Amino acid sequence: MELEYTVWDPTKNITLLVSTPVERGAQAETAARLMAARPQVEQVGFLEPAAAPGAELRLQMMGGEFCGNASMSAAAELAQRTGGGARTVPLEVSGYPGVLSVRLSPRTDGGWDGTVAMPLPRTVGTAEVPGAGRVPAVTFNGITHCIVPAGRLTRPQAEAAVRPLCAALGADACGILLYDEPAGAFAPLVFVASTGTAVWESGCGSGTAAVAAFLAARAGADRTVRLRQPGGTIAAHAEWAGGRVAALSITGRTALVERGRCAL
Repeated sequence: MELEYTVWDPTKNITLLVSTPVERGAQAETAARLMAARPQVEQVGFLEPAAAPGAELRLQMMGGEFCGNASMSAAAELAQRTGGGARTVPLEVSGYPGVLSVRLSPRTDGGWDGTVAMPLPRTVGTAEVPGAGRVPAVTFNGITHCIVPAGRLTRPQAEAAVRPLCAALGADACGILLYDEPAGAFAPLVFVASTGTAVWESGCGSGTAAVAAFLAARAGADRTVRLRQPGGTIAAHAEWAGGRVAALSITGRTALVERGRCAL
């Protein structure tokens, strides 16, 4: 099979988007093979026709999870195809109920600034992480992020913990965020069960949103954060109302790195 694809750089969270139709049952294996052949790629998404009224495109992530950075990149791909300037792109995305809005503005360097309306967390609670004890955990549809204070786990310990943690939580995907709150920074490790891949991501949009949601729940008030990650900084805003997170968004940037075809 020959695949048409693009590679995007949202805060160095290198994302490959496949535009050639691939059956859902073959997507996880296809993504794993693409990532094995391209070590710089941290995640793969598949662009499909949208079924939801009002959506212009569907993004199906490799494990059926939701990803804010990939959503921003898919919206930018659609905007570049249509040659438009600043606009709001309505998307259908795996792990997100309804239609997702991505606000885009072109940058002078050829990239895009984007704000993604993130899915609301199902729960903001705690989870038991092997080796780290009970820590804050934010669960979205398809992925649970565990917020581990930096220094409580080493990177090898996190790598050993993430697979059994994901199995224990029964999640499609799981993140361990080594969070340094005083420094406003974290290192995100994300495991996707269907592909068996565990990646130290350079930038994690859903992880940034998870931290903002946790901080809002802890304070019982709106919170805005700018979190440094290995690839750069992503901002997130959580609105608190009625005893819960009522709105959640991330703001970052993305840029096209490569457009091509490959045989698989």
